[in-house]
Amino acid sequence: MNEPKISITVMPGAQMNGYVKEQHNYFAPVRQIVGGGEKKGEDEMARNESAAPDERQQDIISQLKPIFFGIEEDARNFLARIQGMKPTQITELVNQLVKEKKLSDQSCHRPLWKVLHEAGIYAPSESNWNMQVK
Repeated sequence: MNEPKISITVMPGAQMNGYVKEQHNYFAPVRQIVGGGEKKGEDEMARNESAAPDERQQDIISQLKPIFFGIEEDARNFLARIQGMKPTQITELVNQLVKEKKLSDQSCHRPLWKVLHEAGIYAPSESNWNMQVK
């Protein structure tokens, strides 16, 4: 099985981490696609290619759940709301959720940033996140 061809444009100073979604729902760490990591075996490639986007979304929700006081519905709603949002819109929503006590004021910093950043949802740096999230 041939690996999918993916074109990646990286701005100077950008970090190459997170996940890339190719047209056919192929998820892989960026470092593996650009050759910085180990190659995946054909069996693993086949599993990733057949994995539904819902599985990836459920994985993100399970990572968000503890941040939302263990309430899966709040984590699911948050993930649905931030789809397509700009980074500043995401941080504004996070600030609002902290005020509403739906999100812990401690876990809204590094833990939440890390989940969103690794999932490719929030690309800016952690320091940018911390300046925006109060």
